[in-house]
Amino acid sequence: MEIEQNIASRKETDKVMWFSMWAVLSVASFGIAWFPMIYYLIKRRNAHFSRQEKLEALILSKLKKTNTAKLALDSSSTENQGHSRNVAAWTLSTLLVLPAFYVFYFLKSDLRKHEEHEHDFLAEVIGLAKESDVSLNIHGFAATPSFPSGKYIALSVLTFGLAAAYWLYRIFNDYNSHFKRQWKIEDELLRFLKAIDNSS
Repeated sequence: MEIEQNIASRKETDKVMWFSMWAVLSVASFGIAWFPMIYYLIKRRNAHFSRQEKLEALILSKLKKTNTAKLALDSSSTENQGHSRNVAAWTLSTLLVLPAFYVFYFLKSDLRKHEEHEHDFLAEVIGLAKESDVSLNIHGFAATPSFPSGKYIALSVLTFGLAAAYWLYRIFNDYNSHFKRQWKIEDELLRFLKAIDNSS
């Protein structure tokens, strides 16, 4: 029940944000929409990472209670999701140019770290599934494309900030793509856990 509730809550935590909409709003509001845009980018980052950390803990707890396999993971493996960012402080920091670049950098680098952790978690779960009588149709987790931050910082300086718009566009799309891939994996994990219950 808790796992199902966690997955259902992704409607609130994993909201898809469209760059085009926010870009138009920022131009129409003479830049005022910039701050709610950054605020919601950081807020959904925190909410998604927190939900995923709880979901992994619930799944590990569930697997520990089953006798279908020996669990190789311990609870500490769910604690590497990345600490929460102060939404208001980081949003206001983008009033200055360099902190704005850093906000872009951590939004992207935190997603990469999150995906690396998630890949390790799924590898363990896939290994456990092989020892059970229930099939699990997950063959890995595709990470977002690499993001050469140094290149885009240099281009942003050379183009007087125009390349930063593309950087921001990539951040929007990378998080959206990550959410959509993860939803498919979560649905399959839920099916797998229900099948284990039914087979026991």
